[in-house]
Amino acid sequence: MSDAAALLPVSGAGKPQVDPWADVLGTLEMDAVFCSTGRFSEPWGIAMPALPGVLMFHLLLDGRALVDVEGEKHDLGPGDLVLVPHGAGHAITGTGDDPATGLWDVDRTVVADRYEQLRIDGGGRPATLVCGAVGFTDPGVGRLLASLPAVLRAPGSAGHDAGGGGDDDGPDGGWLRAVVAAIDHEVRHPRPGTDVVTARLADVLLVHVVRRWLEAEEPASGWIAALRDPALGPVLRAVHARPQSPWTLESLAAVASLSRSAFAERFARTVGEPPMSYVAGCRMDAAARLLRDPDASVERVARQVGYDSVPGFHRAFVRRHGATPGAWRAAGPARSMAEVLAR
Repeated sequence: MSDAAALLPVSGAGKPQVDPWADVLGTLEMDAVFCSTGRFSEPWGIAMPALPGVLMFHLLLDGRALVDVEGEKHDLGPGDLVLVPHGAGHAITGTGDDPATGLWDVDRTVVADRYEQLRIDGGGRPATLVCGAVGFTDPGVGRLLASLPAVLRAPGSAGHDAGGGGDDDGPDGGWLRAVVAAIDHEVRHPRPGTDVVTARLADVLLVHVVRRWLEAEEPASGWIAALRDPALGPVLRAVHARPQSPWTLESLAAVASLSRSAFAERFARTVGEPPMSYVAGCRMDAAARLLRDPDASVERVARQVGYDSVPGFHRAFVRRHGATPGAWRAAGPARSMAEVLAR
């Protein structure tokens, strides 16, 4: 297989790459999904804490709400979904004038480690909300999330959007309304496993919103821009497919069919870091995935990502992930929101 056709290392790698976004969306494999359903009546509001590296979302099932992310405000109607990809602190309220209570001060019932029911009874107009925080299996998903704007929004079953236009769901409208209706049913009629079902359905909505943005936007710089670049895209796919290869600036430039200097300048300008720094990061992200296997020794993982020296691998891993390989493996995915906040 040529470098240009190489695949990103995600679930399903090894199959022909027919869909240009399948591998990008594949990095959104989730290993920690925390959901809460809320029944509120105005005045109500929740101040969400900042959770760096965690994607947060809000799905309004009925009523009205306003999301304020760093001064960027979005009015929500039934079925509207908002993502906060960068984990920025934000507020969600019934109206712009409602006070926001800190998340941990809201009345709640803990149903499971990753599922809670929230309540704020202000006596006024009611609203029902599904909120969540998502962690990802692949630490490299941060490249995708960093390419996204501070807020992503998908119009709901009512078909309204930020510009006040009509139904623009197109061919996706029917099944998106069905997914929202299924979540709504689970929330209103909880059964054993409701937390799991709600989280899985939320996964579908999250991937849809990101896919919608990928189809609609063409950023001038960042990881997505580099992946679309005819010279840099093959380089990214080759590095992700074979991070253990002895890549050099010359070999990467050859994949891009550019001179060494032209490639280095174009890569750094578009991606935001030098090519060899990117390669090192990809190797450590691959190592982090491999370390989730309890049967894989640190020495074996080091070899798999191209390191002959375990101490050298150890130092590089700490620089990238802020923890030793052993500590990373022991931590595993977060089991509760308290663990997310503690990290």
